[in-house]
Amino acid sequence: MSRAALSLALVFCVIGTCKVHGQSTISSRPLELSTGQGLWGAWLPKYAWGERLNNGAGIVDDMDLAGYHGDLKLVRRFLGTRTSFESRVFYATAESTASGANVSVLPSLVSGAPEVVGNVDSTWRLRSDVENYGFDLSLRDTWVTRFGGLSAGCAFSYIALDQTFNLTIDNSPLLREELDADYRGGKAFLGWDGCFRGNPANLDLLVGFYDMNADYDAVGTIQREMTKNVTTIEANFTTRRDFRDIQVGATLGLMYLTDMPMIEHNVDAPVSIGTDDALTLKFLFEILL
Repeated sequence: MSRAALSLALVFCVIGTCKVHGQSTISSRPLELSTGQGLWGAWLPKYAWGERLNNGAGIVDDMDLAGYHGDLKLVRRFLGTRTSFESRVFYATAESTASGANVSVLPSLVSGAPEVVGNVDSTWRLRSDVENYGFDLSLRDTWVTRFGGLSAGCAFSYIALDQTFNLTIDNSPLLREELDADYRGGKAFLGWDGCFRGNPANLDLLVGFYDMNADYDAVGTIQREMTKNVTTIEANFTTRRDFRDIQVGATLGLMYLTDMPMIEHNVDAPVSIGTDDALTLKFLFEILL
């Protein structure tokens, strides 16, 4: 939570205001289609297996990942009114690789009892892949004020976070685990349209409420499920400018999730699903189509 608060503070520190005569979300065009491509970072719950059985030298990955993010956004404004309709689809992917040695015993997935998987000098390699995709459907009302455009709205939202863990011991496949999470719910948001260094800019602050469904699968042999209510906090800041008659821009956004599923490999207990908080960050270069 402290990382999210710090990032929000940095965004507010660099924002200036001036009067903008657009109906909402940066311009007064009745229809806009834009695409963004850029970087995506994710700080997800830690993966750990066998630390207590190998003197702290278990299979561990902090799950700090960096990768690609792309999205497509449509804005339909109903001119003469305060209302606009917005839709957005997005896709992000990243991977992480961790390796180590001195892992010879791991807890059984079925019972948690120690099982020998190699010798004392065994080396391991863990490849973790994550895919994040989904969509938002939003309605926004905007009021033009002396401070720029102030808006509020709500959205139906779907988010998926699919993780895959491929583990090898001494270069031989040992285990493949999959952990998929679906978030279905809604968001409420407040927005601001103004100027940043003389260019049109937009800031959105969003709070989401979701039903999370998580599914765990270990090579088709062991399955686990979990459901939980989850809250998200988001901030997105966009600025645009004209470049050779083409409008280009940049977006900085973050999302904090109070609960994201994680795999728990406990000694003397079957494998299970737990939760921890998570944070994602995106930086996109955008073009108005």
